[in-house]
Amino acid sequence: MIRLFVGLKIPENIKEQVLAIDKNLSGALWKDAEKLHLTLAFVGNIEEPQAEELRQELRYVRFPTFHLSFKEIGYFAKGTLPHHLWVGVAENKALGELQEKVVNVVKKLQLNAQDKFKFHPHMTLARLQGSTLSDVLGYISKNNLFHSDEFLVDRFALFISHAKENGEGKYYTIAEEYPLSLV
Repeated sequence: MIRLFVGLKIPENIKEQVLAIDKNLSGALWKDAEKLHLTLAFVGNIEEPQAEELRQELRYVRFPTFHLSFKEIGYFAKGTLPHHLWVGVAENKALGELQEKVVNVVKKLQLNAQDKFKFHPHMTLARLQGSTLSDVLGYISKNNLFHSDEFLVDRFALFISHAKENGEGKYYTIAEEYPLSLV
């Protein structure tokens, strides 16, 4: 079995901007630079032949390049318990259209992207363990004016999620990158 997702690799200069955001939040486990990405579709655990078929089919996705930027801090919660802190994406119709094309490929292969929620473009900054809602809201109010530079999205990638040998966390590698067309 192989664990896959399709997403955007983030340019190093944008990662640096994001990583410069204040990290003063109790209970936050901050993501390392190599884990920063934007997920378009989470595929989950599939067999190698299915992974190869997905790799091949994604080569047929045609989409023009576009620009993107990150802005505003938010969080995901279960009830009133925050569990992830993220930075959102400045409104971008092209990103949603690309994501829809990718999800359609996944569905065509009957892999059914495992995302249970409506697409909410974001990049996860931290996993929250024991952060109170009031602490998270206070953190957001201090940092919510964040806005990254705009960057060119000229490709998307098929990522493999690997468990670390010591069992403490994951790391990602890129199985293949898919260029977008310059129009």
